[in-house]
Amino acid sequence: LKALRRESEKTSLVQLRTLETKGLVSINERLRGPRTRVRSQSMVQVTENPPKQPPRGMRQQGVLAALADALPISQTALLRQTGASSSTIHRLQELGYVSVFSQEMDRSANGTENVVIQRSFDLNEAQVAAISVIGSAIDTGSFHPFLLHGITGSGKTEVYIEALKRVREKGKTGIILVPEIALTPQTVRRFRTRFGSEIAVLHSRMSPGERFDAWRGIRSGQSQIVIGPRSAVLAPVRNLGLVVVDEEHEPSYKQFEPSPRYHARDVAMVRARNNNAVCLLGSATPSLESLANAQAGKYRMLKLPERVETAGVKASLPKVRIVDLRTEARGSAGPTILSRALRDAIEVRLQARQQTILLQNRRGYAPLICCEACNWVPECPDCSVSMTWHKAKKHLRCHYCGRTAGLPFVCPSCSEPSLSRIGIGTQRVEEELQEAFPDARIARMDLDTTSTKNAHHNILNDFADGKSDILLGTQMVAKGLDFERVTLVGVVDADAGLSLPDIRSEERSFHLLTQVAGRAGRADLPGEVIFQTRNPGHRIIQFAIRHDYERFAKEIMAERSVLGYPPAGRLAAILFSGPEERAVFNLADRWVKSASGMIPGVNLLGPSASFVGRVRKQYRVQVMIKISSAVSHRGVRNGIRKVNDRIGALPRGYRMVVDIDPVGIA
Repeated sequence: LKALRRESEKTSLVQLRTLETKGLVSINERLRGPRTRVRSQSMVQVTENPPKQPPRGMRQQGVLAALADALPISQTALLRQTGASSSTIHRLQELGYVSVFSQEMDRSANGTENVVIQRSFDLNEAQVAAISVIGSAIDTGSFHPFLLHGITGSGKTEVYIEALKRVREKGKTGIILVPEIALTPQTVRRFRTRFGSEIAVLHSRMSPGERFDAWRGIRSGQSQIVIGPRSAVLAPVRNLGLVVVDEEHEPSYKQFEPSPRYHARDVAMVRARNNNAVCLLGSATPSLESLANAQAGKYRMLKLPERVETAGVKASLPKVRIVDLRTEARGSAGPTILSRALRDAIEVRLQARQQTILLQNRRGYAPLICCEACNWVPECPDCSVSMTWHKAKKHLRCHYCGRTAGLPFVCPSCSEPSLSRIGIGTQRVEEELQEAFPDARIARMDLDTTSTKNAHHNILNDFADGKSDILLGTQMVAKGLDFERVTLVGVVDADAGLSLPDIRSEERSFHLLTQVAGRAGRADLPGEVIFQTRNPGHRIIQFAIRHDYERFAKEIMAERSVLGYPPAGRLAAILFSGPEERAVFNLADRWVKSASGMIPGVNLLGPSASFVGRVRKQYRVQVMIKISSAVSHRGVRNGIRKVNDRIGALPRGYRMVVDIDPVGIA
């Protein structure tokens, strides 16, 4: 198309399309780039009446043997399987043994051809009751929101599947949201064993071609069910009947950068309401916002209070043990990473050929490098954070901007060779595991090991197949995973995250600890959980030990109600950023003074430096707006717009970001 337009500059795109409509020219794929156009592949199959005599060549005979089931196979796969060349295929075609034809390629299929459809599992009374209620709502063909509160291992996925079957029987479509890409392969596998090729997958790790094919299959109606993280809620499905938000409490459903800053859970509700569909939120630890909506009657609460049976045995929640690291450190010659109790428990599982999951929610080797002589710390020159030591790649790395640097041999400040590595990351835990259990097969799953395509899929597949004994990782190993041989879960540092300056830090810690504890003992083998902590009396640790969601929610919601924080009220966060610190503060202060009186019924907090005061050479200042439940949210948004109009255009290089209902610190 570009070459044609260069030949005749007078020929416009409109003229070319007019000629196409008249049948005089054909424009193939129009303006689509080479990476996102429709692609075809050569398929090979045995002809209907091949010659009776087999061919003479051994390679030719091998190709025909591979085609014995008479099903078409891609030429690329056939050549890879038999070791033949394309000339062998051409010769067989000339002799009349095979036929070669072109077929449109679906790059998003990813192995769906070999899926075996399985029957449904036997359901317990609570599952049957939940499905009955959801099914009745589906039959009405109107909007119904549900909150499915089921403990870990209670069979929430089976409820989703049965609800989706009811929706498909009515000719409608469904969207299944999961919080992490790491959960996508296992979830897709379970749904594909029930719905086969009706499943389409959408996530950011797919190639442009895979995403294009998946999107095209959804638009055409070939794919009736979409599974993926938050962006999958925007999939162009038609005749929507069900939206499921699994692990609805997860903050990863919130989009921050780039805009729009939507929350997939809220979008799911809006899409379901606009399409007269059912929206089903599921979690073992529902967010306090969803719980408040259920208590207010906006959602209908359904409960799964028991774990499902496996091999005729009803699984129970695992027992949780506490290891006080203060006592452990006093009885140890050096710093303690894996306590004696945790080491012994891992050894028992290795001897019994069972599996272990370990959680350490910090990646890298040492989060902090510090000089013992002068307290010098290597900080990122572009961000106001210290750099983390990554031993595997022998460099310091900033986890905010990605900048790397070498580790100096001596302190740049005092020239003393006294640099200490402080803190524990997943790489350091992996090193100690290798030293303690040299014969154990260890898989590490964090942002460093899952940066390549299909890395999540490969790590989890190997663990499911028994190729790994210990799965060590950050929070991505803590939720949604279901492995029958996992009987031990260890949390290396259960206190991580409890002291962050965020109103949701305790809530997130409880979610994380409860979810990771639920990975143990999900089948007929009993489970055990070990929390390593320096604060065993902390209320969040105690709630997690007892799996006591109700008591946790009651206490935290009472505190939020007194303080006017969500779900008792709402928040809006305004983040100002720019290259000069004083100018950013002045801009934020001017905005707050202009907002006073223009946005009635709100409480302005700030301006104050953000938790991370500088990222990528941009200083950051934050203003929080507390909104009471009696104030119109639309009025607040209109007030923010009026203040922005009064302030006018920002100076060049400066930026203001408004985030309604933020879920974390900036």
